[in-house]
Amino acid sequence: MAKKMRGIAVFDLEIDGSYTVVAELEKSLNQWAMDWQSKHDDEKGGIKVITMQAALQERRGSKTGPIDKIVFRN
Repeated sequence: MAKKMRGIAVFDLEIDGSYTVVAELEKSLNQWAMDWQSKHDDEKGGIKVITMQAALQERRGSKTGPIDKIVFRN
């Protein structure tokens, strides 16, 4: 029996534009995530999307740490 695994996808974007540009990009990312989910939920292989979200916000600071050091809390 295969072990359950968990994966996350992260896009670290630097956007040079107005809030309107950011809002359109956020909308586009949400649509992409819904399309990806509908495609992969029907495939074999046991992939189940637990949650999806696209949230863009003002960036504070210039450093971005490694993905494997991110701590997620409920």
